[in-house]
Amino acid sequence: MVGGPLMERGDGGAPAMIFRLLGPVQLEAGGERIVFSGRQGALLAALLLNADRVVSTQRLAEAVWERPSPGGSASRVRTLISELRRTCAAVGADAIVTQRPGYVLRLASGRLDLACFQSQVALAREAAAAGRSEAALGHYDEALSWWRGAPLGGINGSFAEAQAEWLDGLRLDALEERLSVLLALGRDTDVVTEARAPAGEAPLRERLHGQLMQALYRSGRRSEALEVYRRFRDRMVEELGLEPTDELRRLQQRILRSDAPPRRPDASRASAPRRDGPPAPAAGACLPVPGQLPAPPASFTARSRELRELDRLAASGSDNVGVAVISGPGGIGKTWLALHWAHAHRDGYPDGQLYANLRGFDDAGEPVPPSTVLRRFLEALGVPPAAIPLEQEAQAALYRSVLAGRRVLVVLDNAADSAQVTPLIPGRPGCAVLVTSRNRLVSLNATHSARLLEVGPFSDEEARRMLSRHFGPETMAADPASVAVLLEHSGGLPLALGVLAARATAHPGFPLAVLAQELRDPATRLDALETGDRGAGLRAVFASSYAALDARAARLFLLLGTAPGPDIGLPAAAVLIGLPAAETRALISMLETANLVRQPSPGRYRMHDLVRLYAAERAGTDLPAETRKQALARLLTAYTAMACAADRALFPHRPAVAGAPPQEGAPVFEDAAAALAWFETELPCLLAAQLLTPALGMDVEGWQLAWGMNTFLLRRSYTRERLGSWKIALAAADRLDDPHTTAVVHWHTGYAYAAAARIDEAVHHLDRALELFEKMRDRSRLAQVHHTMGWMWSVHGRPRRGLGHAQAALRLQREVGDPIWEANALSAVGWIRLQLGEHEEARAACEQALALFRRHHDRGSEAATLDSLGMLAFRQGDYERALEYYGRCLELREGTGNAFQAADTLVALGDAHQALGNTAEARAAWRDALALYGSQHRRAEIERVGQRLEGSAVRG
Repeated sequence: MVGGPLMERGDGGAPAMIFRLLGPVQLEAGGERIVFSGRQGALLAALLLNADRVVSTQRLAEAVWERPSPGGSASRVRTLISELRRTCAAVGADAIVTQRPGYVLRLASGRLDLACFQSQVALAREAAAAGRSEAALGHYDEALSWWRGAPLGGINGSFAEAQAEWLDGLRLDALEERLSVLLALGRDTDVVTEARAPAGEAPLRERLHGQLMQALYRSGRRSEALEVYRRFRDRMVEELGLEPTDELRRLQQRILRSDAPPRRPDASRASAPRRDGPPAPAAGACLPVPGQLPAPPASFTARSRELRELDRLAASGSDNVGVAVISGPGGIGKTWLALHWAHAHRDGYPDGQLYANLRGFDDAGEPVPPSTVLRRFLEALGVPPAAIPLEQEAQAALYRSVLAGRRVLVVLDNAADSAQVTPLIPGRPGCAVLVTSRNRLVSLNATHSARLLEVGPFSDEEARRMLSRHFGPETMAADPASVAVLLEHSGGLPLALGVLAARATAHPGFPLAVLAQELRDPATRLDALETGDRGAGLRAVFASSYAALDARAARLFLLLGTAPGPDIGLPAAAVLIGLPAAETRALISMLETANLVRQPSPGRYRMHDLVRLYAAERAGTDLPAETRKQALARLLTAYTAMACAADRALFPHRPAVAGAPPQEGAPVFEDAAAALAWFETELPCLLAAQLLTPALGMDVEGWQLAWGMNTFLLRRSYTRERLGSWKIALAAADRLDDPHTTAVVHWHTGYAYAAAARIDEAVHHLDRALELFEKMRDRSRLAQVHHTMGWMWSVHGRPRRGLGHAQAALRLQREVGDPIWEANALSAVGWIRLQLGEHEEARAACEQALALFRRHHDRGSEAATLDSLGMLAFRQGDYERALEYYGRCLELREGTGNAFQAADTLVALGDAHQALGNTAEARAAWRDALALYGSQHRRAEIERVGQRLEGSAVRG
């Protein structure tokens, strides 16, 4: 059963529109209530749970059908979306917007019960933290009042079950927090009354049962409190095989010995026998309490996420030795983060704090051996120097013995590798170890369950806050343009920001524009980030990481600094260094472990901008010029071959580019979707690579890259990039002085100018192409130039002139005997005749073209012809037939990635729906078109479709 909405009339009033998830899924608006169930309910729930965020079509399909069929999920979701839009539109709720790769539900504040609930919970927590308990209770009560029953009621399936469980967890969290406030106020009887039912509903919620135990005990009901514990423990053991946590067991013990005074927390520790090492000191002995932490960073800022992760380290300290590794590139602020957290949590480690700089990346000397650190730590912990063994293994055993039963925080700064850290990890629960390293130290996760916390650059807002703390808000506000440059080119690196702050402080009379000017120029950017102190600037930090690499990894690091584009894939990196992919992957893994490159997505690698600048600078001195040139030549040749192969997958019927170089190991694109995905990822690298071709003397690759990118750039409506690419190609063709290449490049340069509405330049280049192809008697290419000119004149207001070119293209293609390009010419003739009002001639040409396209499986060109037939049916008043043509056209254009023309088809589809009186469907299609036009920056089309939407709203 599909399931659908149940509409009920309200019993008075017209409340504001609100969607509900915290109970049956429903929409209340205008005194009416619509209850959703089945597939519509699941779809709406998925959109509401991600309100104001795009949900992909695939994720929506999985939410509705769990295992959707790969081929038909998009159309099924589109149909369901249309039904949902109609249902919501009936009560004035028009909030679902198409936005690739799926849909987004836009909601104003206060329109979703879940958001209202979470807002009140946030206010309650803020009030509780400030000690305003009564205010906190009020907010918790308001939050919980939004619940109307089991969440996502009326929807079945694994998606709904998982989300309902998560939502109910939010409710129980809020309930427990409210009970904590009541306990703090001494309202134990209220806690007992309110906690019993939820404890029965959630029999494995430990905090809830602990609150009930505490309230019962404080109310004088000791036996009932112990019975709550017994039942909870039995359930834990039976269902999970686990014992309650130490905290709950300690509460039970306090209740059991309520008639005896509590023992001192350290009494058991002082009297417990040790299993190894020297005997424990007497109960009254005074052990040294080291406090070795360096001073906390005075200007520490941001890092709230990382601090929360480290808080979990403290929470786990009672069960095991908590170990956390803070990793990241040099200058990212690892030490500051560690020291800030360590000082904030000193009270949790009353037996001392140990600190050592392991100097793992120190140019001044070798890393500090673990035995040296162990000796220092043992002396700080009160072991006489004469009692410390000489062997490292014995030292480590003694160190573990001394720390047994003590709560000590150990901070190990600047570690080189796991071997340097492992002997310094205590052996018993209660202690915590905080490690910082430029390497990721993954093996510590396997051997000691270490938390691996990778620290990245500041966000723009975090970096702005740091600068503001140094400069002051007045200085920041006085020159926002220079501040923007400082933020952009410091790359969120705390050390870089700190150097800029130090330089500004050293010259308080200098304007920020002086620093900004140095940062703008890549040639002086690293100089701007030097303090003048030896070893204190950014170069010194990067140099120490570079020096720690082995020779092959260092060579790859330098070459990556010269590679074009913002990132690089593994195949391209392998070509760049000239090694097999497996060896290249191993070398990149070394760079990734050293935090010199990141892998933001599988198989894609990126350097921080300043690290990349340093790598390029060092490559200029450490690599011979010929080595750099050969590596880049290999990469550009590979990019050219890959682009031409991907273009072939996008446009199989396009003539192959003459002389496109084969590339061993180049990817094979299974279909157009794979080629589109490749172009989406690689386009910035391809455009940057083409810019390098003149300097490298690679003019063949310079124009062939333009050819390879052309279809993708055209279908994505990247007009500026397409024109820039063909300008580079034109200069390359002039240097090559090959008539055929020159003619091809003039043709496409003219086409790109025409798409940019620069008609005079377009005519100049297209006429030159015609002249050259006529001289070479290349009828096939000559026909294609006529085809382009027919399109240009028809879209720019001179269809009769365009018809002449289209008919010339048709005549030439028939002479050549190419059925696909004959069909293209027929389609062009039909489209232009349609513009001229010659409907029967247009129909005949288009139907002939359609038959040829379908016979030869040219889906992209088939879509163009269907678009013309749809327009013809619309103009003749056959709106149902127009919908059929436009619907199939849209499917084909979406399937081939032709977003530019898909937007136009959506507008036409909406027009046909409007003509049939289907206003909701018309508005949905126009909204989809509007989203595409917005992404393509097509202002005139945005205004035109916006007027359609406004007009339909007025009529509605």
